[in-house]
Amino acid sequence: MQRIMRLLSRPLLRRSSLNIELLEQHRNDVFVLMHQQVGGLR
Repeated sequence: MQRIMRLLSRPLLRRSSLNIELLEQHRNDVFVLMHQQVGGLR
């Protein structure tokens, strides 16, 4: 879990709009996945 949070908080190395868009999509996917897992633990 901490490893995922480190990856999400890491600054962007490249500033191309395509990479930023892909990163945002990936971040949203991970966010949803994390909440599903945390919800399943309760």
